[in-house]
Amino acid sequence: MRNIIFALLALLSLLACEKTIELDVQQLEAILIVEGRVSNQYQQQEVKLTKSRPFGSTGKAPTVSGALVLVKDDANHEFRFVEKEPGWYVSEQAFAGMSGRTYTLIIEAEGKSYQATEKMNSIVTQDSLSYRIDEEEMKDPADSARFYEVLLYVKEPQETEDYYLFNFYRNGKLENDEGRTIYFSEDKLLNGRVDGLPFPIYYAREDEAKIEIYNISRNAFRFYSDLAANLGNDGGMFSGQPANVYTNLSGGARGYFLVAPVASASLKVAR
Repeated sequence: MRNIIFALLALLSLLACEKTIELDVQQLEAILIVEGRVSNQYQQQEVKLTKSRPFGSTGKAPTVSGALVLVKDDANHEFRFVEKEPGWYVSEQAFAGMSGRTYTLIIEAEGKSYQATEKMNSIVTQDSLSYRIDEEEMKDPADSARFYEVLLYVKEPQETEDYYLFNFYRNGKLENDEGRTIYFSEDKLLNGRVDGLPFPIYYAREDEAKIEIYNISRNAFRFYSDLAANLGNDGGMFSGQPANVYTNLSGGARGYFLVAPVASASLKVAR
């Protein structure tokens, strides 16, 4: 069950090919990559702007500075963002997104305009967490002393069609294989009541475990599905290109502006 719900990525094998193929690897114009998020948490919301890298390049993506970034909602509220670090923009004032309200991200960068719009869903009802020893893992733990599994209990509404993004933390650190793993699910895999679904990572005594559950839109689910497919391939010359990933941004930008409520819970493994 854990693998069905949480581990939705798979490595694709590179197919052997005997025919010689001439590849056109000319460098395309860099495009804007947007990572934006508005949640129901009262905080400074964030938007990160970078550029795509040329084919075959390595290292960090170049950041985009000096952009105009703001978010508007359908109740005529406007939230301006300031650049805190190169390419990292935060709202001037803290605010919390509200369920049922629609938010529009507006970006003016390097003479071009970009927009994205998304509506915030209702927050998921979360019950509790517990933990137990995984007897099999304890016999031969992959990570020394980490053989406790944390279990999720939550009631998932069946009258609506819902999609979820999960973040798992160990001692305050997001555990996602350095950004190479995404945990997400559609509600039909959850079957209403979740009673003791194990986290996909293990914990040791005195570790603090935390989960965040975002109730995302169908379009966001599509974005993460496409992104997972790109992250899960082998990275070879025949791999899918990031440009194939779904986006809600206009103007030729890629990435996603996520508007979603988040529920969180944490516990300390103290047996």
